[in-house]
Amino acid sequence: MSSRRDARERVMQALYARELAGGKPRHHVYTLIEPEFEDDPDTLEFAQSLFETTARSERQIDNYLETHLQNWELDRISAIDRAVLRMATCELLHFEDVPPKVTIDEAIEIVKRFSTLKSGDFVNGVLDAVLMELYTSGDLNKTGRGRVGLDAIAERASQT
Repeated sequence: MSSRRDARERVMQALYARELAGGKPRHHVYTLIEPEFEDDPDTLEFAQSLFETTARSERQIDNYLETHLQNWELDRISAIDRAVLRMATCELLHFEDVPPKVTIDEAIEIVKRFSTLKSGDFVNGVLDAVLMELYTSGDLNKTGRGRVGLDAIAERASQT
């Protein structure tokens, strides 16, 4: 049985490959995601959905990221960090059942594994700023299990 962490890692790799090599999103799903999870339909569905939604929403996601990159340009960030930031922002925006804390924690662990130790702090700061914007603007749509931890976010938002 695969985990969602495995799915996120594979999605990050597919986003990275897509950015470097180009091509249609379906090609990356077929070559990088499907073979990994062919025996685990639930994880395969999550990974496919996360990859395809991230690819489809890239312009929207990049707008959020660019707003919160202080003294950085999105195209100057390492491709791995960029892929993780895009994937996590996609989860915050479009995956209503995933708690924001889970999304951010997973992104930090993945970027620390595949990029640099400093990337963890960088990704945490950017995603935290995106999360606060989504919350204060009312664009953070979480339901069910995805609402876990929203009280803490509300408290932090009221203090700023």
